[in-house]
Amino acid sequence: MKLARKLFFPLCLLVASVGLAAAQTYPTKPVRLIVPFAPGGAVDIAGRIMAQALTTALHQSFIVENRPGVGGLLALDAVAKSAPDGYTLAVGAAGPLTISPSLYKDRGFDPLTQLAPVIWFASTPGVLVVKTGLQATNLKELLALSKSTSAGLNMASAGSGSINHLMGEYFQSQAGVKWVHIPYKGSSPALTDLMGGGVDVMMDLVPTATPYVKAGKLRAIAVTTTKRSRQLPEVPTLQELGYKDFNVSSWLSLLAPKGTSPEIVAKLNTALNTALKSPEMQERLAAIGAEPEGGTPERVAQQVRVEMPRWAEIIRTSGAKPE
Repeated sequence: MKLARKLFFPLCLLVASVGLAAAQTYPTKPVRLIVPFAPGGAVDIAGRIMAQALTTALHQSFIVENRPGVGGLLALDAVAKSAPDGYTLAVGAAGPLTISPSLYKDRGFDPLTQLAPVIWFASTPGVLVVKTGLQATNLKELLALSKSTSAGLNMASAGSGSINHLMGEYFQSQAGVKWVHIPYKGSSPALTDLMGGGVDVMMDLVPTATPYVKAGKLRAIAVTTTKRSRQLPEVPTLQELGYKDFNVSSWLSLLAPKGTSPEIVAKLNTALNTALKSPEMQERLAAIGAEPEGGTPERVAQQVRVEMPRWAEIIRTSGAKPE
């Protein structure tokens, strides 16, 4: 027994030193960065910006692999089951992390126990937009119209359970109004019908809605985050308009399998925190309507803990189902 004890502590030190040495030389081969959505979307574009930043900082290739499906859980599940060695990572979007676990309960996926957060990379504000023909130029008029219309206004979304659908449902619960939900197969057809006057209102993300707002094809009423959007600086936030606790966005993080060494997590975190402070990175994110974030891994975990129960309740009350 004494011999075992004598051998145990040196063995622990050896294992720790080996792990530290591996983290110091990491990465020694290309790293897979799995994106939970198809190529070309906002999450994919931001993921590729992240991959390029890591490639530059760590002098090794970070290769993007798109794996859409099951509200993003297909990708996150694959990463969670990968070896915790830092060579398989995931771009974690707000939807897959905080909405999909409640929409797809049968999957039994829990991001807080199956994944290790690395960094909150960027966030994208939501924006409440209406068709230009609607007799409402501001939030006060929109709420008055919503309450006076017997049939109710129609709200478009990118699909039942999508983040813009649930943003809209959350706003209704806070504002005390009820709109008729009209789901579409994606944001693009929803916006097209909104511009054509087929529906009345929509909660969309700033990057996709801004070109139509600036072209005069949609009217922006309010932004969903605490700060005004750099793309729509003239549009007030919902907090400015009286909704003091309203702070909702679509955000992106970097994730690793649970059990990844703290040294590797710290190395990735430092690389991206440094990149996010550069004017070049800030300009690239601004070009796609995203705000740079950064901070500790715990910041990601805390955001998941805050948002998951909120979206679970909105899903329950709205009756949202996966497409």
